[in-house]
Amino acid sequence: MIISWKTRCGFLYKLLVYRVEKERVNMNYEKHNEEVRRLLQQAEEGKCERVMMELAMNPRMIISDPMLNPRRITFEEYLKDPQIMLEIQCQFQEYCAESLISDRIMGFENLQEITPYPDFQNVLEGACLGCEIAFHGCNEPGTKVCADETTKYELLKNTRPLTDPLGGIVSTLLSHYEFFKNKRQEGYTYKGKPLGSPGMAGLGTDGPFTIACSLIGATQACMDLYVDQDYMMELLDYITEAVIARNKALRRCYGQPEKSKSFGFADDSIALLSLETYTELILPFHKKMMRELCTGEEPGWIHLCGDASRFFPTLVRELNAGIFDTGFPIDHGRVVRELGPDITVKGGVHVETLRAGTAEEVANAAKTILEAVKPFTRKFIIKEANNLSPGTPPDNLSAMHEAVRRYGHYK
Repeated sequence: MIISWKTRCGFLYKLLVYRVEKERVNMNYEKHNEEVRRLLQQAEEGKCERVMMELAMNPRMIISDPMLNPRRITFEEYLKDPQIMLEIQCQFQEYCAESLISDRIMGFENLQEITPYPDFQNVLEGACLGCEIAFHGCNEPGTKVCADETTKYELLKNTRPLTDPLGGIVSTLLSHYEFFKNKRQEGYTYKGKPLGSPGMAGLGTDGPFTIACSLIGATQACMDLYVDQDYMMELLDYITEAVIARNKALRRCYGQPEKSKSFGFADDSIALLSLETYTELILPFHKKMMRELCTGEEPGWIHLCGDASRFFPTLVRELNAGIFDTGFPIDHGRVVRELGPDITVKGGVHVETLRAGTAEEVANAAKTILEAVKPFTRKFIIKEANNLSPGTPPDNLSAMHEAVRRYGHYK
């Protein structure tokens, strides 16, 4: 017997409803939210009784999970159609509120509104500078290297990102932003929840060196730092100017000042470099971004995945970094000990342990991290390392949260 795709989708949807309903009854939202409100008040007063838990996650949790995406909507459809983007984000925010526990207010009934935002994953900046987007069905997209040793100088001739920073894919982003604003004005609701003001997307950066790796490939970028340094400095300056131009233009669009009190950014690919190479060749471009985009009145934040903790003291000293969002591998105890009690470090259980490990393995991993950091700081925030994977069982997040509640209390 041949079962139609429509029938299969209907069956998968019923499984999804069962799965979500099953997860709902395992969580006492009222009790959880009472504790969260107490913790948030304590944190504001600087005397939190225990380590707090956060989660970083995005709508790929829906798109890349067959159980949550029975229609098999692809990332290409999601990025190109703002209505599909809106529907997926509504489902995502409901799923997060109902099933993925951390120290925030839980329960869909407690959401005041749904906040949509133009979501271009990690392809925006590469695409701005000439990379073709590579779509992979329901898995997150990437970008293709757009130049090699023989064509890399052509990149520098593309002045459009500097003279028209709101063109190209950024114009699509702004079109989606206006779509969400219009939907809100029209009174669009999702299961009774109205839309809030759309999120201001496209700000910040994945980092000059990481973008360079996207444009010419990581191997070429690392080689050129040594064998064609003049070119690499010119490319990094070009990228940095494009980042600054886009951020300033978008801030004007969003009614924000061109300079904020602080600035946060990523640059994951510096993990490929030595501290000495970073300090000499990449740090000047990070400093340039900071000068142009913030006043420095408040400490900034930096996201660095990979083996990057060797850079942290330099980033505190040179860029006034006050918050580090980390990935793996990392020795959490050593890092908080070196940075001292005034710097916030976010880090935690490996995403693959959360996705594929047992609840006991997750709890043990959380316990190990908590016991390593508590003697040295009250500014550690435990989370996934880094960015929650599609298919992560909510029960594993519950095990992590219970471990935090059990082992995360300060003496």
